[in-house]
Amino acid sequence: MNAFPQNGTRVFYWDVNGTIKYGTVESTSRMTDGTQVVNVKVDGGTTVSLPVSSVSKVT
Repeated sequence: MNAFPQNGTRVFYWDVNGTIKYGTVESTSRMTDGTQVVNVKVDGGTTVSLPVSSVSKVT
């Protein structure tokens, strides 16, 4: 995503197996090196932390 997503935004990403995963942004943060990180509650219950650049907004 080009912008820091807000909590509640629906997003998707591809996992290591090439499967599209959908979820909802729970929180965002910035690491000390400037990397923007998003915590996504994946549909199905798990939560993952990913760089913002690796997720896309569901349209």
